[in-house]
Amino acid sequence: MTAKPKKIAVLGTGRSGTNFFAAIVSELKKDVKHESMGADGIASWCLVANVEDAVYGPGGAILDSSFLVGHQVRHPLKVIGSLTTFNKASWNYIQANSPKLPRRIIHRAMKHWLDWNTRASFLATHTWKLEDLESLQPSILTELGWEVSPEEWSAAYKRARRGANTGYSRASNSLFNPQVGPITQWRRHKYKNRKSLLNWQELSDIDAPLAIDIKEFAHALGYDTELHKS
Repeated sequence: MTAKPKKIAVLGTGRSGTNFFAAIVSELKKDVKHESMGADGIASWCLVANVEDAVYGPGGAILDSSFLVGHQVRHPLKVIGSLTTFNKASWNYIQANSPKLPRRIIHRAMKHWLDWNTRASFLATHTWKLEDLESLQPSILTELGWEVSPEEWSAAYKRARRGANTGYSRASNSLFNPQVGPITQWRRHKYKNRKSLLNWQELSDIDAPLAIDIKEFAHALGYDTELHKS
């Protein structure tokens, strides 16, 4: 008889809110860390690649039967745009652990979103949307015996929200930061100052077949892909 998993591992792409998820469950007194191992688990986009050591913390090779694995997703139009602000070290890790990626940054982010989420979906037993966390705690917590009342969950969500790592703060904090290269600084500034959300037409203009594949995958995850916001 195999032992019941005691720890959680939450994966997905970068910019899908794994840091925020770790913050919520930390507010519930669970030692789940972002991109490093806590006594109760880890939340990290780096876990999708089957390596021991990732660019930040451990890779997916550390996952074993003691973990219950969850896959957190976020609307692709929000994630793909934000992925263009990833630093060089992150992209080097992704490229070393992915099929060949396009050179153009948005095209690369599109390919990565679909590939990384597809792989994550095979690794996980539970999937949920970042957008649902405000009102709904994922079922993976029930299976772990971590479920709390709706009131406790809401309070933890609100406390974590106050310290969230937003795109605006990343752009502001990267200015004149020697650890963030000038190209990444420029991309973060450009993304922060966009007048509107990335849209499906922009993706289609870059790679129409890939945009359709992304739409179909997002629809299967429960997103209304006819809307630019969700």
